[in-house]
Amino acid sequence: MVSSVSQVQNLLSTRKRAKSAKISPRKTKIASSSFGGGFYGGSGQGGFGNAGVAMGTATNVYSPHLSTDFLELPQNLVEQRSYYRFFYNNDPYVGQAIDLHTELPLSKLRLTLPKGNQPDRNREILTFYEDMVSRTDLLSVLIDATREYYVIGEAFIFAEESDVEVPDYVFLEKVNQFNPETGEVSSTIERREDAEERIEKYKKSNYKGWDRIMLLPPDQVNVETFQYSETAHIELIPDDKVKNLVKMALYGDAQAAEALEDVPEEIIDYIQNEDNLPLGTDPMEGSFVFHFARKKPPGEDHGVSLLQRCLRTLVYRDKLRQSQTSIASRAMTPKRLISAEDMDEYDVEDLREQVDMALLDPDYSIITNFQVNWEEISARDRLLDLNGEFDITDRQLFAGLGVTESMLTGESSYSGERINIELINTRYMLYRDRLQNYVEEFLFKPVAEKKGFFEIDEWGNKVYLYPSLSFTRLALRDNRDTFDAMFNLYQKGSLSVGYILELFNLDPQAVAERLRQDLMTVNDAMFNEIVRSAYSEVGRKIPEESDLTKRIVEYLNLEYIEPADEGSRF
Repeated sequence: MVSSVSQVQNLLSTRKRAKSAKISPRKTKIASSSFGGGFYGGSGQGGFGNAGVAMGTATNVYSPHLSTDFLELPQNLVEQRSYYRFFYNNDPYVGQAIDLHTELPLSKLRLTLPKGNQPDRNREILTFYEDMVSRTDLLSVLIDATREYYVIGEAFIFAEESDVEVPDYVFLEKVNQFNPETGEVSSTIERREDAEERIEKYKKSNYKGWDRIMLLPPDQVNVETFQYSETAHIELIPDDKVKNLVKMALYGDAQAAEALEDVPEEIIDYIQNEDNLPLGTDPMEGSFVFHFARKKPPGEDHGVSLLQRCLRTLVYRDKLRQSQTSIASRAMTPKRLISAEDMDEYDVEDLREQVDMALLDPDYSIITNFQVNWEEISARDRLLDLNGEFDITDRQLFAGLGVTESMLTGESSYSGERINIELINTRYMLYRDRLQNYVEEFLFKPVAEKKGFFEIDEWGNKVYLYPSLSFTRLALRDNRDTFDAMFNLYQKGSLSVGYILELFNLDPQAVAERLRQDLMTVNDAMFNEIVRSAYSEVGRKIPEESDLTKRIVEYLNLEYIEPADEGSRF
């Protein structure tokens, strides 16, 4: 019992402090957890009435851009190109697939005759363009550009126009002058005001088209496109090697100055001022750069690489390879597990020494009077079984690279892969159309304008004369059924032979021209028939107009009987 009032007051104050001590942590918990928005109710009730507020747990929000594997991928253009080139050079599937995409659509270039009204001029124009294509090695440039097109998604093709140097005599002209004192006419050389016309004529006749076509290093090209406009601002960033050459030439280095002799002074001025070199994009104005981009989205500056869709799979496969390599490296030396029953410490040490001696000396023998178990733990028992993972990633790569396994290995027939191959052929034909448009519109047409290779049609429009670009037929195709059907139509007179020639990617007009050239020559398909017919006719005349018959009769010891006259028969 409580004996006094003071004791009762002390007891009440103690309970009050205890009660406040029990309540205050709960208040703190409610205050701190109220921001989380988590509620829990007592006796099935919710809200703040009879329920407390619990700590809210953070919910996982899905985002493909914030995943761990996404953050491991390259985040800028330089890193992306580095990854693409690494996998192209090291992954066998990637390298082989891109090489197939590069080499199958392209083959020997074929230029067809221009379709002008003058055959002699058409052959002259064809010869001019054939010389330009050979001089610039256009096929090699297109192959390299195609490889860059698939690996990094774009290629920068720079075409340098040939510079025609006009000699001094073009500016001058001989003029006859009369000397009244002597009465003679002297020939002198003087400058004339109409020199511009002669200069223009000289440049046109000696213009060789594009002097060099090459690829620019993509890491040194800065591209800036503008919305709602097809123009682009392209700059070339000089590398450190060229900058050092310019500095050394300024300091009097003869070797550096010799290396920069062919470099225009305008470019050297840009380098000295540490400015980027602006590149032209209009082929009609001279040297220009063409941005050959793959699947470039509107408003973006760069194309999309073929390996962009395969990057996650390639990184994942490389991680599997690294993990397997680490296990194989650690297990390069096999582990040995040696055991025996009822051995004391002395026997264990003695057996260890004998095992070590056996490993050092192959002829050393271990002899015991008890059973010893020796087990070798090699890398085979430790490596991961990744066959299923690689099968899945292989199919993902084939789909992303746009090839089939049989194309990479060559272990299938056309009939088994007909649908896939036809789809790939369609893509290759579309890509050929893009290359053909670039070559004809950006390389051939500007040269035709500056050389005057054009005619005026009946409506007063210019019709440019330049060859059409074509390639040999795709080898990835079985044309037997199609050819048989078209040939049957041709034999029935229901189809022109031009369609059959186009099936083999042959230009009908060029074929007709070659047939005219081969007509009545040894290359003529009917030449042997003509010779055979002539021999037959000569053989028929020889017995009638010679003594061949008598010679044969004498040789056979027969009696020759003269033929009766035609009139004696009646």
